[in-house]
Amino acid sequence: MCKHWYGAWQGKGTAHALPQSLPEFRRVLGVETPSGISGGTRVQICLPGYSGELCEVDEDECAAGPCQHGGQCLQRSDPALYGGAQAAFPGAFSFRHAAGFLCRCPPGFEGLTCQEEVDECLSEPCLHGGTCDDIMAGYTCRCPEDWGGHDCSVQLTGCQGHTCPLAATCIPTFESGVHSYVCRCPPGTHGPACGQNTTFSMVAGNPVRASVPAGGPLGLALRFRTTLPAGALATRTDTQDSLELELALVAATLEATLWSHGSPVLVLRLPDLALNDGHWHRVEVTLRLEVLELRLWHEGCPAQLCVASSSVPQAPTASPATPPAGFRSVQLGGADFAGCLQDVHVDGHLLLPEDLGENVLLGCRRHEQCQPLSCAHGGACVDLWTHFHCDCPRPYSGPTCADEVPAATFGLGGALSSASFLVPRLPGPNLTVSFLLRTREPAGLLLQLAGDLAAVLTVFLSEGQIRAEGRGGPALVLPGPWDDGLRRLVTLSFGSEQLQGSGLQVHVGGRRLPADAQPWGGPFRGCLQDLRLNGLHLPFFPLPLGNASQPRELGSRQAWNLTAGCVSEDLCRPSPCLNGGTCLVTWNDFHCTCPANFTGPTCAQQLWCPGQPCLPPATCEEVPDGFVCECVPWASPMLGAGHSGWALNPQMPTQGLCWPVLEGLRVGKPQASCPQSSLFLPRSQVLPEGCRLNVTCPDGSPCEGGPQGANCSCQEGFAGQRCQLSCEANPCLNGGTCRVAAGAYECVCSARFSGQFCEVVKDLPLPLPFPLLEVAVPAACACLLLLLLGLLSGILAARKRRQSEGTYSPSQQEVAGARLEMDSVLKVPPEERLI
Repeated sequence: MCKHWYGAWQGKGTAHALPQSLPEFRRVLGVETPSGISGGTRVQICLPGYSGELCEVDEDECAAGPCQHGGQCLQRSDPALYGGAQAAFPGAFSFRHAAGFLCRCPPGFEGLTCQEEVDECLSEPCLHGGTCDDIMAGYTCRCPEDWGGHDCSVQLTGCQGHTCPLAATCIPTFESGVHSYVCRCPPGTHGPACGQNTTFSMVAGNPVRASVPAGGPLGLALRFRTTLPAGALATRTDTQDSLELELALVAATLEATLWSHGSPVLVLRLPDLALNDGHWHRVEVTLRLEVLELRLWHEGCPAQLCVASSSVPQAPTASPATPPAGFRSVQLGGADFAGCLQDVHVDGHLLLPEDLGENVLLGCRRHEQCQPLSCAHGGACVDLWTHFHCDCPRPYSGPTCADEVPAATFGLGGALSSASFLVPRLPGPNLTVSFLLRTREPAGLLLQLAGDLAAVLTVFLSEGQIRAEGRGGPALVLPGPWDDGLRRLVTLSFGSEQLQGSGLQVHVGGRRLPADAQPWGGPFRGCLQDLRLNGLHLPFFPLPLGNASQPRELGSRQAWNLTAGCVSEDLCRPSPCLNGGTCLVTWNDFHCTCPANFTGPTCAQQLWCPGQPCLPPATCEEVPDGFVCECVPWASPMLGAGHSGWALNPQMPTQGLCWPVLEGLRVGKPQASCPQSSLFLPRSQVLPEGCRLNVTCPDGSPCEGGPQGANCSCQEGFAGQRCQLSCEANPCLNGGTCRVAAGAYECVCSARFSGQFCEVVKDLPLPLPFPLLEVAVPAACACLLLLLLGLLSGILAARKRRQSEGTYSPSQQEVAGARLEMDSVLKVPPEERLI
């Protein structure tokens, strides 16, 4: 029988005690199920925390490292941790309670595995409005200016009677129970009296190296100003742990990078603010508690502070609570940075310019590089701190954009022009074709890339649009118009699948044989300039001496009938301007400067109004083939007792003038209440309209203007301003006969009546008191003489009347009253009927 078993072995109905050579606490249960007299099956069950065949193995629960954040793992199966003043577990050791472990957490953490960080700020320990910051195993209070102490409970009095200079700010302090103060100097100064300068200048390519004592919090803090978009500001290096912290500008934005063993561990960026504006900017980057934090003080940030932070994925070796003693190196500037630094702190230590060697210049003195006329032809000036650079628009180049790539004129004077280039190899798998175009022709071949057998790519003008056709692909269309005579930049991009073949012949403006260009609109006429295939420039003319040589990627070049510069056709020869106009060439077009009384593209249209044909106060208005005079409005509403209409109040004296009334209107009795110079019309009446495009006469009769508006020269049998009147209305009274003559109608009266409308009754003849014969003969002679005189007067009157034909003169009865009232009654008494 074995001697190290626990429990009992049971045979056939007989129990035998086992040897007790092992400690009794290991025997849990020994049960044997009989399987025969000489043998059986044994089952061994161990207490928690033990294993093995005889429960002799003490399982190590701390082997997996369950305690986080540096907590100490204690096993309950260790008897040494029971009893005594330093006991970790209460009571006496018991194997039945020896399973498991206990984590002894470092300050600031708690929980079964020290997984929870204790937030000491939850109890709001800071008084008087102080701000609590949770730190490991405690807290710190950021107190208001007048309060101090650990929890802001002490009122600070150190600044009473301070000696800080005027530019500095006194900050009261309270340390070890003693009130004092420090002087917060303005940026760029340091020292008890702020007399030390902390500003220095850096030159690109001359970095500065320095050392700082180890032991402070890992971080960089500084102020900088520059106009460069990229460059390292500062790099803090720990050679012992192969850890680097870099602060740099990338694309004008701030970036912080944590390196470990030459590989980036974490990168923080503040991408929304450009910091190369030449102003001072304050930045800070710190590594604390495995958290990298980047700060920027800027007016464009919320509350003037931008923050980016992130946990370090793999804790660097240089972040223990107590860094090893020694020195850490730092490099300021780099190969690309040029500018000024100020108030540089590395791990909390201030670097002064006098401690940095000869590569720094004290202060920050510089001149603005970009002046209003630094770059010509609209170039954009870029300030590079010590010099400037011009971003030139095409086709200009050079340090100040003063140089222009020469243009070439194709087809000047009707000549057949073209150019050809041999490109052994295209620059890159994809192709971007760009050039400047100026033309007034709607069609023509611009560019063609041809292989050994056929055209690979063709760019041409069609109906003022640019079309590009590749081999085996859809056509690319750039909507126009491109033929407006303006210089425009054309850019076309093509994929590698559209460009097959190694060597390409580039034909520009046409082909050597004009018939070869006909499918694409024929040879091009106009100007091309600064032709490029990707970055390869194709010059139309040999480069001048002193300039760069022809690119190696470009083979032979041939040109036919090209004119240097963008030259216009002389379209003013012979001059197209008429009537003394002056012709001015406007690049393949012309412009006529006309005299004052002519207008139109060729000065063919005459202007009448410059000659002031209208008498004041009328104004002249041009109409097709003539002019009209616009008179001053002389109608105004009249509102009075028993009147509703318009009063015509002339703006000129009425003496000696006759104001005609529209024919067919009824003139009422003069109104005593009306002014002497006004004419009252019903409101429904419309003032007469003069001769215009919308005023026509029946049957094509000519229109003539007059005081009463438009007047038509009427045909036989009609009268009135529009030839709308005839004798059908029979305006003649007392049996008079109406007839139309000289554009108006007149009444032929019977012997007893006279007047314009036959309204006047002649006097009856009286009995003769003398012999008729004695008087008749002399009277007949007198009548004959009078008849001759009357005939002569009639001839003169007819001539005068013919001269005034188409006008209207009212009778004495019409102008007898100072005011005539017209209403819309159709049938009126004869004595009140007028023309």
